[in-house]
Amino acid sequence: METLNDSTIANFAAAVRAELADLPKREIQELTDGLEADLHDRLMEEGEAFDLGSAAAYATELREAAGVSPRSQTRKYFSVAAFNEGFIEWATRTAFGRAIYDFTVSLRPVWWVTRAVVAYIIAETLSRSHFSLWALPVLILISVQWGRKQWLTQKFFTAILLPLNLLAMVLMVPTYAIISDKVGAYYSMENTLVNLPSFDGLRLNGVAITEIKAFDNHDTEVTGLTFQDATGNLILPSEATPGAIKVPDLRGMPISEVALALTNMGINNVEFNRVDNGLDSEVVVQQTTPGAGFWINPNNTLLVTVGKPTTIVHQVQ
Repeated sequence: METLNDSTIANFAAAVRAELADLPKREIQELTDGLEADLHDRLMEEGEAFDLGSAAAYATELREAAGVSPRSQTRKYFSVAAFNEGFIEWATRTAFGRAIYDFTVSLRPVWWVTRAVVAYIIAETLSRSHFSLWALPVLILISVQWGRKQWLTQKFFTAILLPLNLLAMVLMVPTYAIISDKVGAYYSMENTLVNLPSFDGLRLNGVAITEIKAFDNHDTEVTGLTFQDATGNLILPSEATPGAIKVPDLRGMPISEVALALTNMGINNVEFNRVDNGLDSEVVVQQTTPGAGFWINPNNTLLVTVGKPTTIVHQVQ
């Protein structure tokens, strides 16, 4: 016979309550209120002759005394709770399965976040209107608190948790495909933008303008004019700027090649502006002032801004 003590009585009382789990919590509390105290009193009265017996039988006696219908055996096999228990029993029936199950359980915090991301992506994909990005951290918070048993602790939510987890695992396949498509579309658009033809310089209806002439009201050509933009950059050379040189597009060029390229073009006055502390071998040209497509007097200074490739900015003419 098992040695009876306070721990044994507490375990027995817990087993009895488990047998009554199909009843509402309030009814279970009414049926088992003072159960431990009653068992302890019987132990003190009967001593070693006291036998706890079966928790299931004890629970049946409590049901009969209170006029509660017996536990439905059909529900035991077809309830979601029974499905959960059956799945865990099937997954852990071997030592290897138990090891896999225990390892999976240790990754629960990662899974709590993952299933929220899956839910967000699937919902955002199926919805005709885009979900706000703020919905993602909200879903993650709910998922984590649900997993930690801090929120949604009612019996219904506890019962559906495992089926929803299995559904999320199945939906990870289309979720991966959706993410891959979005990443592929992003890089495709980026490559398209990079390969677009340059529109530097002065253009009219997409056609580059290489010469501008001015005439007065008598149709007499006015010479010696200088054409500049709002910031004073020379748009087109004139007789007043002999030997003007069109600034090339140097963006992305290593700093070691810039000086030689500009010298070969006749631009000798160059000033470099660094936007970070990268080594010469790490930086490239970000932009020039005046920008690519403008004209510069060979005696003027060309400002070349250099930085790491990730910080390259596009020049706006």
